[in-house]
Amino acid sequence: MNAVQALIGLVGGLGMFLYGMKMCSDGLQKIAAGKLKQLVKVLTKSPLRGIFVGTLITVGLQSSSATCAIVVSLISAKVMTLAQALGVLLGSAIGSSLTTQLIAFKITDFALVLIFSGACLFLFTKRSRRRSLGQILLGFGLIFYGMFVMSSAMAPIKDYPLVAAMIISLENYPFLAFLVALIVTAILQSSAGFLALLMTLAGQGLVGSYAMIPFVLGAHLGGTITGVLSSLGTPGRESKRAAWANFGFKLINGLLFLPLYRPLTTFVLWSSPDLSRQIANAHTIFSLAMALGFLPFTSSVAKLMQQLIPEKAGGLGEAKYLKENLLEVPELAVDQAHRQTVEMGIIVSDMMKRLFSSLRDADEEILDYIIETEQAVDALYLQISKYVTTLDSTGFSEDLLLRSVQILYTVNDLEHIGDILMNVVQIARKANQERLSFSQEGFEEIETLYVLVSASLTKALKAFEHSDSQLAHEVIKGHPKILRYEKELRYNHFERMQLGNEKTIATSSLHLDLVEALLRQENHAVNIAQVVVGIV
Repeated sequence: MNAVQALIGLVGGLGMFLYGMKMCSDGLQKIAAGKLKQLVKVLTKSPLRGIFVGTLITVGLQSSSATCAIVVSLISAKVMTLAQALGVLLGSAIGSSLTTQLIAFKITDFALVLIFSGACLFLFTKRSRRRSLGQILLGFGLIFYGMFVMSSAMAPIKDYPLVAAMIISLENYPFLAFLVALIVTAILQSSAGFLALLMTLAGQGLVGSYAMIPFVLGAHLGGTITGVLSSLGTPGRESKRAAWANFGFKLINGLLFLPLYRPLTTFVLWSSPDLSRQIANAHTIFSLAMALGFLPFTSSVAKLMQQLIPEKAGGLGEAKYLKENLLEVPELAVDQAHRQTVEMGIIVSDMMKRLFSSLRDADEEILDYIIETEQAVDALYLQISKYVTTLDSTGFSEDLLLRSVQILYTVNDLEHIGDILMNVVQIARKANQERLSFSQEGFEEIETLYVLVSASLTKALKAFEHSDSQLAHEVIKGHPKILRYEKELRYNHFERMQLGNEKTIATSSLHLDLVEALLRQENHAVNIAQVVVGIV
């Protein structure tokens, strides 16, 4: 085997390993994400409990990034404080180290059996839970077979003394080894991936004993880089605070332990005769030390992060709840999309209230505000729709699929209401420019219709927010009453025209346009209510 073949084998095996990790994580999330989210809500009342929960979730999901995603969503939803979240993140490091312990087991002989069993379940069963179980088994099979491929590919490296000597010599340059591990882990976006590679090199005698600790510390820190970078492009402060705090924990941990790498190496070598286990043990030791060391200071760190990354007022069109990293956990992503839709509904309701309360005077400042806000509503519609449709619906539970459809229908109706309000702005401006005023009776009737429609929309949005089918049915049952009143209103309008009411005659087209606009808004409110009860 030449060097090119060895390199191909190495990257191919690493690719199988990383893809296997992702498959495991995806499968476990589909089975347990919702339950684990509830567990977090219940068991994070103290930092110590948070560490336990963070460990459990990360082991369960095989992904510290998924744990971080859950944490950020719960902070955003005000279910968890930042101090509680930091305890969970400290626990996620321990959970990640336990994953490394699992990888250290020599079960390569069973890898192909796991791949075959997992593939059969994943490809030939229709039940979502069995498919998810198949995905998990297939993922584990790829993890261990990827380790085998990497090990086989690296064996000939010993035949190239110069290359072998360069790798081994890193034990004389601990800071350089630390940086190499940090950079490679950041590129791979997986500390487990780098540590698997490290175990492979160690198995071929290519890792000097005193390089092991710097490599593990570098991987420990490198695993946080992806979270930091993704938080930079994410609206909201919560993800940034959590990501930077996690980075700070592991940076300080690395800087404290790196100078002590020689005595630590002696201890780790004593812990097990197996090289892979030594690496896993080092990872676990540093994770435990970091968790226990920072545990008493989570509240102080939370306050510090809030000072360093203060809140800022975001525009109405900023979808602050739609976190890109939550896309890895569909249930949480749908939760946040639902939350963002509720906020969009609040914005639209406020637009409607401001516009109709000032309609008599046609306040230009309010009309300008409506135009600006409608653009924000359009932006939210696009962001929410794109976010939900980006999710891979394969393997969605029936409930999760229904909720995602409800969100798409609702944001569409809210966007249409925004468009209707823009039409009302044009009506108000025309009336203002032509110095037209509605008759007292006509305007009072429009105000009454507005009150009925506004109440209907408020109920529909509340029904959507709380999945309240009873409230939704009230909206649907109340619709005929509004239709009858609208007919009565038109009749009264035409009667005033026949009686020669000059204001009624002058504003007739505007009056009827307003009635039509309100009726269209009512129809969209009913649409939202129907979606809640499953009529789509």
